[in-house]
Amino acid sequence: MHVTIVDDQPDILDLYEQMLGQHFRVTCICEPQKVSPFLKNNQTDLLILDVNMPVMDGFEVYRVVRVDFPTLPIIFLTGMNSTEIAVKGLSMGADDFIIKPVSIEELIARVKNKIIKSKVAYANQETLIKLDNFELNCNKQQVILDGREVSLTPIEFKIIHLFVSNRDKIFSRDFISDYIWNDTKVQMQNIDTHLSNVRKKLSPFSERIKTIKSRGYVFK
Repeated sequence: MHVTIVDDQPDILDLYEQMLGQHFRVTCICEPQKVSPFLKNNQTDLLILDVNMPVMDGFEVYRVVRVDFPTLPIIFLTGMNSTEIAVKGLSMGADDFIIKPVSIEELIARVKNKIIKSKVAYANQETLIKLDNFELNCNKQQVILDGREVSLTPIEFKIIHLFVSNRDKIFSRDFISDYIWNDTKVQMQNIDTHLSNVRKKLSPFSERIKTIKSRGYVFK
């Protein structure tokens, strides 16, 4: 996974490169006007933008980048603890807004989450999925099993769509919570209830959803 970080302070970039470089391939850019040309010639999975840059601030860089890269995951990073600034960044369409100081563990987790979620969203663009006696139609929000339509709630449909679109990928409860509700704080009991309903309604096909102890769930 390739992460590009933009900050006008070289010492800060060096620190991020040391910390994140153990988990990702990292490119650091200290001149914001060079970001868009770099992205046009180099594949990257996620962009981290510092908001407070004097020549060209993070918001301006964001606008320029979005013209050519509308789906690239972008995270804003700032030392200003301002609700107004955070709302501005998220309203523009940023994937996350992080207030410094932030622990390296949290930053790594957020970056991984956004990259994986982006790849899942790309995989989920397929509108018609057929697997043996199972058929899922995204346009109609419809599931057919053994030739008969199965009535699913919107959340149940989203859950089974996530799994059948991403075979052999393990999804943690936190990821499912964030993917379905955009909130990792949803009670785990709610996730278990919805998964249980999906398994009952789509049995025996749903037996392909396996529980991986201490890790989450996977569709085989």
